[in-house]
Amino acid sequence: MKLLIPLLLIVAFLNSCSKFDKAEQRPAFLKIDTIELNTSSASEGTNSSKIADAWVYVDDELIGTFDLPTTVPITKVGQREVKIFAGIKRNGISVDRKKYPFFTHYTYNQDLKADSTYTLEPVVNYVDDVLIWVEDFEDPSYKLNPYQSDTTIVRVTTPTNELFEGGAGLIALNSNQYQCEMRTDEPSFNDMPTNLSTPAYLELNYSSNHKLEVGILAKAYTGEPYERSPLITLNSTGNTWNKTYLYLPDASNFFSGSSEFDIYFKATNPDATDNIKIYLDNIKVIFWN
Repeated sequence: MKLLIPLLLIVAFLNSCSKFDKAEQRPAFLKIDTIELNTSSASEGTNSSKIADAWVYVDDELIGTFDLPTTVPITKVGQREVKIFAGIKRNGISVDRKKYPFFTHYTYNQDLKADSTYTLEPVVNYVDDVLIWVEDFEDPSYKLNPYQSDTTIVRVTTPTNELFEGGAGLIALNSNQYQCEMRTDEPSFNDMPTNLSTPAYLELNYSSNHKLEVGILAKAYTGEPYERSPLITLNSTGNTWNKTYLYLPDASNFFSGSSEFDIYFKATNPDATDNIKIYLDNIKVIFWN
């Protein structure tokens, strides 16, 4: 018994030494500063995007989700297939990050070497077989109509230092004007998904010094008044341009039996504030065709 205990200690010591002596695999590194969107036709609208994350897969295994810009360590060296998906902040919420389902992914095949850094410049496109409805205010006639409003949206092309790209839609309210509500009248929106698990997004560039409510309008039967479901209230941006991706089923799921849908943008002025300005540009509604 006295000899057995020292023998066990020696075996345990040798085993622990073998673990420490084993060389760890040193990683390769993928450097990704941005992921760019390429639009392939005028019908897809602007290539403006706000891609926040890279979802990185190696040989179809998720390595992780990384804030951009990033340098990603990859321990699976050798000949590998890397796939990078673009991620967004859904509804502008930092803790609600999603792979954007309407972008293609970027593929990179490479013999990855340990301690080497590979700089990638991923470009993605919109996937096929989706409806992309666009209002970018580049045409003098636009697709929004006023409803019970003291004013209307106006297409503007100046001053250029206040605009994002080309024309924009401006909602302006003075102290004598209480509200402006603009609505779409788009039959293709009647096919908008109402299931929370089926994606549909509203993309929007905006700049404002006031709050803006965005929501869904739904009719159970043709001819009946719309029911309203607010989706989000966008806060003032301090007159700087922002882009957001709004998840439409968060509102449309309340109307699974509806036959008609539209979208509204509404600004109210209960405090009689003067010189309210809300610029809208590159409005896109996207869902599976």
